[in-house]
Amino acid sequence: MDNKLLATESLDEFIDALAEMRGLIALDKHLLHLLFEIKNDVPLQTQKFLTLCLSLLDEGNTRVPLNAQQFSDMWARKWNGLVTLRISTAEEDIDESNFASADDFANIITEGIQDILTNDFSAIMESRETDTTSIEDALSCPFVLAKRESGAHLYFTKHFDAKCIIEQSAKILFKNGNTPTDDEIENCKQKIANICKPFSNGKQFLIKKRQAEAIIRGQTENLVITGGPGTGKTTVVLYILWNLLESHNEMLDWNIYLAAPSGKAADRMRESLIDGLARIRDEKKTGTNERIFRKLNELESSTIHRLLRFSKSKGGFSFNREEQFPKNSIFVIDEASMIDIEMFAALLEAIPEGARIFILGDPFQLPSVDSGAVLGEILKVNESSSNFSVKLNESNRFDDRSNIGKLAAEIKTVAETKDNTKFVPHKFTTSGADSNESTRNPDIASDNCATTAQFKDHVFYKQLENASTPLSKKEEDKRIENFIAEWSRDFAQLPALAEQIHPERTGTETSDTDHSETKRRNEIWQLSLTKRILCAERRGLRGIENINKKVCSKIKSLWRVQKKKQGETVQWDDSGYFPGQLLIITKNQEMFKLYNGDTGIVVFDGNTPCLMLKKAPLQNSEPTGKTRDDFVFYPLSILPEDSLTTAFAITIHKSQGSEYKHVTMFLPTKIGHPLLTNQILYTGITRAKESVTIIANDDTFKAAVTTVSERNTGISL
Repeated sequence: MDNKLLATESLDEFIDALAEMRGLIALDKHLLHLLFEIKNDVPLQTQKFLTLCLSLLDEGNTRVPLNAQQFSDMWARKWNGLVTLRISTAEEDIDESNFASADDFANIITEGIQDILTNDFSAIMESRETDTTSIEDALSCPFVLAKRESGAHLYFTKHFDAKCIIEQSAKILFKNGNTPTDDEIENCKQKIANICKPFSNGKQFLIKKRQAEAIIRGQTENLVITGGPGTGKTTVVLYILWNLLESHNEMLDWNIYLAAPSGKAADRMRESLIDGLARIRDEKKTGTNERIFRKLNELESSTIHRLLRFSKSKGGFSFNREEQFPKNSIFVIDEASMIDIEMFAALLEAIPEGARIFILGDPFQLPSVDSGAVLGEILKVNESSSNFSVKLNESNRFDDRSNIGKLAAEIKTVAETKDNTKFVPHKFTTSGADSNESTRNPDIASDNCATTAQFKDHVFYKQLENASTPLSKKEEDKRIENFIAEWSRDFAQLPALAEQIHPERTGTETSDTDHSETKRRNEIWQLSLTKRILCAERRGLRGIENINKKVCSKIKSLWRVQKKKQGETVQWDDSGYFPGQLLIITKNQEMFKLYNGDTGIVVFDGNTPCLMLKKAPLQNSEPTGKTRDDFVFYPLSILPEDSLTTAFAITIHKSQGSEYKHVTMFLPTKIGHPLLTNQILYTGITRAKESVTIIANDDTFKAAVTTVSERNTGISL
């Protein structure tokens, strides 16, 4: 959008230009036209201002300030990000001077705010003097204008109502708690140690102090339990539930609900609880504890959406404010940082007073794709006033010998303190810019130049460009292609291994008497989990679309060479898929129990391409033979094409909740890019268990660490 379009007298041209900059979604144009049909005397400048408001609300904000300076600062971040995004994803080099600057919007902002605050807009926005939800059965305006002593804000009505519901429900469900004594904590730690099997080296299974605090408080309080990867949030919940059922026999008849915002996260929580139950001594699962073990072992998990039971006939959830869940219920909600404000409100208002609820999450990960960052907002309020959360701060995955853990802590400290002065710049190497040298040689660029003997994991810093010479688009693409060619070699065996898989076999003793089929399945499955490329962007040279294309091309090329050496030729299938190709589900397929984020491998059943996944057996299911390997196969023809995409490279958003041995992460190249943020970086590096390679440079890495993306929901408890 240039100055000419900025000053246009046509609202549609203004909207279309902003949409072309990816600053509006398609639905916004229809909503704007509807607004100005309802109120047809809105001045053009105010129409443009409301267009900017929708753009900011699309970004995940639930409100915008009606203060010219605050709004301008907010819009400048958004607009500068859009310009940077446009330049970075373009196929050719673009001059930034072709675009309007953020300052060029000043008149639209000041005139629009002045008009809204001084004139009558009651046809499209309702003024709310207090934080109360819409009157039942009343026809609500699309916007709420909230004027307070701290300033005026414009909300979507649905977001304002959700904010109010969360505030009201949280005050009912969560109360101030008490910190346990040291003696209580030691007794709890010893009790858990006595319940659990020792490690193979004979050492006791000992929980951390904060874990014990949460377990003790969970006996009498509803809690928000936070912590990074490996801090044992699910472990805490397991022993909260065990102790509750052990000390309150009546709770054995209560409903226990496990839920998460995605099916993948829900499955993973259940699997983690089952793994935790396997640590419990056999003798502790018998007698009076048999019912406890059986109840926890047979728990089902679901998405929050399925838990609330959406009803088409009602046009809403079956469980709601009027028809709540039974009071005798316990809720465990995982990955709470991913829950948007409307879903959070729907969940909390359906839970009755007296029920037990435990919310788990990591507030430093990426917020929900939709509006709000509710977990972070609730925790901010909790830190300043109430006391209903426990923060787990010791990771079993990342200890003092962990480079990844140290980097994650450094990134998190900047987000917590908002203090950039303590950040120490990291040195990126240009060594081997046309190869993958830095991922092969631990001495090139690991934290503090540490040796392999000192640290159990590694962080590598690599830039593809020379510091003094910017790359053209063509040069950068070539560097990426060379890097990907080397990276792909570890996956060169995927096609050959996939050709040996026989989907028609059941993976049971009957059809796999020597377990060779199961062995082959596990071998290719483990190989597929060894490494992944994570990208902030979907499009552009460093986006997943370009990188997946290059990875597939290289793997197929290596496979073709291997076949040629064997005197064979590769016959490509008309489907476009190849054996060993990694695919990720992008849309839930409820009837097949496949969820957004599930990843599988392409194998062929004769001429039919299938997706092979490893899924935990359904609750209460019995295997048909003496063994089963938990691999399932779906013909790709039964899955919608738009629900699948290649997954050698995935977005950092999609990676949430996943773990890989080795992660290579591409960060955007332009400072000011909307995805060059602290949360993107933190989420990406904490997916790695053994090594992470960050593709950036000194400046873009620093910009990522020090740019903390914030959303303000206005929640006040």
